[in-house]
Amino acid sequence: MKDKKILFFDIDGTLITDDERRILPEDAKEALSKAKEAGCLLFINTGRVFANVEDYIKEGFDGLVCGCGTYIVYHDEVLLHHKQSKEKCHEIALVCREKGMETVFEYADRSCYDKTLKMNYCTDLIRYFKDNNRWVVDDIDSPDFIFDKLSAFYDDNSDLNGFREYIEKEWTYIDREGNFCEIEPKGFSKASGIKFLMEHFGIPEENVYVFGDSNNDIEMLGAVKNSVAMGNATLSCKEIASYVTTNVDCGGISNAMKYFGLI
Repeated sequence: MKDKKILFFDIDGTLITDDERRILPEDAKEALSKAKEAGCLLFINTGRVFANVEDYIKEGFDGLVCGCGTYIVYHDEVLLHHKQSKEKCHEIALVCREKGMETVFEYADRSCYDKTLKMNYCTDLIRYFKDNNRWVVDDIDSPDFIFDKLSAFYDDNSDLNGFREYIEKEWTYIDREGNFCEIEPKGFSKASGIKFLMEHFGIPEENVYVFGDSNNDIEMLGAVKNSVAMGNATLSCKEIASYVTTNVDCGGISNAMKYFGLI
């Protein structure tokens, strides 16, 4: 494995368009297929949990790093799953309720939310999960309520400072811009998932390539020397990446792979 190249791809805004179309461009599919034929290992690296990655996105990949590095699967083998205790999950959910944080709690095979909170921002997302037969838990007192990481929205009525003061003792707060944040357990991230697989397969850093576009990709873009920011990426991503390609729907994946000689 040490001579193989391993490629990591964020999903939204990197592999697929970050809009209502949610298209995985044909040129990106072709580039991925060519890289696979050339012997590259292909991994999705996403903040989404495994259950929320659609099959059309998973197709052709060797594995996935999900939930900001908390869940890693290679083909059908789960290599890592970092879990929280149910007691800790319930405690955090109560704090989210108290601080007015509209939160989606994410576990490998289910998504959860607090039915006592008005869902102003997450309504469509929860409906999508339910319509696509995803396992959704709406009661934080349920024995099925558990999560690996969380994403939250806030507004003028939320106590964001109080929430951050509490959560940042054991978790990493990622500002996703606007009124949206993503929360991952300390020590786990997209970058930690990459490191885990590098060590697992014995692949050196020079054979690792990462592709991303948003602020939760910053750490992984800075973790290796071959990093690609999409043309539609945030300024912070572009500043840290070693190469800035075109937009996701303008040949971004294909152009970057050609630049690095991967295809």
